[in-house]
Amino acid sequence: MIMQKKMTAPGRREAAERELTAARAELSSLSAAVSPSRFERALERVQAAQEALALAA
Repeated sequence: MIMQKKMTAPGRREAAERELTAARAELSSLSAAVSPSRFERALERVQAAQEALALAA
């Protein structure tokens, strides 16, 4: 049986903020030589994190 920890609203917001920070760091660390698909995945991660943060607000 998998136990899931329930997050409070502040906990969800903090998790969303951490994910957005990590996603932005990943995107900014990519070099110009990165493949288009890798860049697209990183950009999608940032967008998903922004959406999660908006929902957690």
